[in-house]
Amino acid sequence: MKMSYGNALKALSGVALLLFLVLQPTHASGCQVLSKSALESKAQRYSKTIRSASSKYGVNENLIKAVITVESCFRSRARGSLGEKGLMQLMPATARRFNVKRGYHPWDNIHGGTRYLGHLMKQYNGNLTHTVAAYNAGEGNIRPGKKIRNMTYVRKVLRAYNKFGGRKTSKPGSRVQREPSRRQQNASKSGIRRQPQASRNRTQRPPAPLFRVRPGDTVYEVMRQTGVPVNRIIRLNRLQAPYHLLRGQTLRLR
Repeated sequence: MKMSYGNALKALSGVALLLFLVLQPTHASGCQVLSKSALESKAQRYSKTIRSASSKYGVNENLIKAVITVESCFRSRARGSLGEKGLMQLMPATARRFNVKRGYHPWDNIHGGTRYLGHLMKQYNGNLTHTVAAYNAGEGNIRPGKKIRNMTYVRKVLRAYNKFGGRKTSKPGSRVQREPSRRQQNASKSGIRRQPQASRNRTQRPPAPLFRVRPGDTVYEVMRQTGVPVNRIIRLNRLQAPYHLLRGQTLRLR
């Protein structure tokens, strides 16, 4: 049976469209609107990894699951528009910072993201709102006493957190008790008491005057790490569109 020229073009167009759709990158999207049972069902696949990361870094399991819910809806191959990867949507610079080699691997991704959450909880003295906001916007953009501009994201995470925890409310600004890490648990069992550390000055320091570009860094990633607005970075360094940064390049921040 011969196929007409017009039908052949239609068939080829259909194949091209199918390939286009299949090969499109997977972008992250949250699913915090789902029911508690639906979310628990999605989280079950990664329960052992989440439990391990929670124990190792002292972060509540429900908070880990809530962040994954909003960041990727438990899709391990999710990819964001700025290069974020995996379940917890780790930025390239964050992955390097916490030595995550395989961004799409569930174990590596969850452990890296949880380690970052533990770091933020310590930095913000257990303040849940600041911790979640900084996970999304970067430490340089979230300062105690200043307006939080990504409260929509924070509310999404808190909504999922409440569902996993079975609580009716978890108001922004509330504090969460850090789970004892594996090291702390072992020290407790052996009867070792850690000496209290001297109080630290928690005042945020102004950003360093220079920033050295690493592989994968973009002007937006520099903003996330330093808190310096993108427009200011571009103006200070006279960057030209499309603002590509070179490895080893030194940027002025003030």
